[in-house]
Amino acid sequence: MTWENVALSYMKYFSQFAPELTLGQKKLPPIKLTHLAKLTDNFGIIQFAKLTEPDLASGYTLDDNARALIAVALHYKKFGTHSALKLASIHLNFLYRVAKPDGYFDNYVNSNRAIDKQRNIQENSEDPSARTLYALALVSTIKQVPKRFREQAHSLFEQSVQKNIAFSSPRAIAFYIKALNCLLSKWKEPKVLTALRYYCEQLITLYEKSHSPNWEWFEPYLTYSNAILPEALLLGYKITSEKRYLKVSEKTFNFLIEHTFKDDMYIPIGQSGWFPKGETRQYFDQQPEDVTATIEALNTMFKVTNRKHYKELANIAFNWFLGDNVLGQVVYDRTTGGCYDGVGEKFINLNQGAESTISYLLARLSFEN
Repeated sequence: MTWENVALSYMKYFSQFAPELTLGQKKLPPIKLTHLAKLTDNFGIIQFAKLTEPDLASGYTLDDNARALIAVALHYKKFGTHSALKLASIHLNFLYRVAKPDGYFDNYVNSNRAIDKQRNIQENSEDPSARTLYALALVSTIKQVPKRFREQAHSLFEQSVQKNIAFSSPRAIAFYIKALNCLLSKWKEPKVLTALRYYCEQLITLYEKSHSPNWEWFEPYLTYSNAILPEALLLGYKITSEKRYLKVSEKTFNFLIEHTFKDDMYIPIGQSGWFPKGETRQYFDQQPEDVTATIEALNTMFKVTNRKHYKELANIAFNWFLGDNVLGQVVYDRTTGGCYDGVGEKFINLNQGAESTISYLLARLSFEN
């Protein structure tokens, strides 16, 4: 029997013991790593799927393996299963394989496990690199994770930041702030605090350049994973008690909520044109990644401010996966443990790729912490 089959058997067994939580009138599904494990071979998690079957031709991405590392580390923190730890080892090793001498990381790897040099040159590596640093920082600070994993993650994090890498992309800045927040929650190092303040000020500067009375935002458009920006500032406030961070975080997040919640339903910004300032807001296609970013930010808002309004909105947003969306269709597949790739104008994208499946798991796990 291969280790993958062993892992699937472990997950099937332990999933029956997952606590059943309730959001409003809906019961949260038990947490299952089954489809994530199916998408993962001994090199990393495969990017896309054809329906429920991994599409090896699509290759691998740093983004997905960093996401997967976060998900399985949080799963291990909660349930302590060997199968989650085995998956974490694969995803962490992938991150090592794509680390670059300059401190950044390559994002795209072909199906033959070779770095896709051309595609990596064409696309900015800031966002996936910062997401990776967040994954490494998180793993290095979860005390339930075995020491050797924590040390490996911390070593790769330090190897990267010692190259004096810098971020200018708003989402990369936000992911890096989340990484620094993880470290500061455990180690109160002055240089880490200085870096966190610096990047929080970068977000404040972006806000001051972009916002207007009818547009309380960091950029002249709303695109993907928007909620990570106010969440990052909120985490900055939690560490520093700087009230400006809290003020801008709440203003921008409430602006985002105003444009994505309607009639007790969460409606993500559509990726086909997004929502430019002063123009028409697009509704399709809607991606699970956006839902997850909103849920995680809302749960963070609730923890920091203790305002139940945010918790209620997190519940509403999660129900997007369970059928409370504009199509009235369930997006999470309880049978496989996978998640469909998106909500279109007329139909659901029935492929269960890595990004959507991990996004669902991260959203679901955020209610366990």
